[in-house]
Amino acid sequence: RAAAGREAEDAVCAYLGERGMRVVERNFRARGGEIDIIARDGDILAFVEVRFREEDGHGLPEESVGPAKRRKIVTAARAYLATISPDSWREARFDVAAVEGGGDAPAIRYYPGAFDAKGKIL
Repeated sequence: RAAAGREAEDAVCAYLGERGMRVVERNFRARGGEIDIIARDGDILAFVEVRFREEDGHGLPEESVGPAKRRKIVTAARAYLATISPDSWREARFDVAAVEGGGDAPAIRYYPGAFDAKGKIL
């Protein structure tokens, strides 16, 4: 399962790169939370939660980013922002990447700005 999760994150990193985004950090951990991928989209910092599901019919991966998980991501994002220069970013957003299936061609659905800093779904 951990290997499949890493493969999903690798696929999302490639997806972001193909769209002009630059990954600056992976698996950032802070007290109270973790962020799978931190990427730059111009001068916007995107905190990306990657959700992976095999094709097993147990709901969509993006549906599993609940309120508690969103709070943990926001907590970790605040910790990350405290470690960098305030001049190095203009805006931050919270994105969700849903990955289904494995192998060479997983299906990726990407939701930029999926929720706000209060954890509210947008």
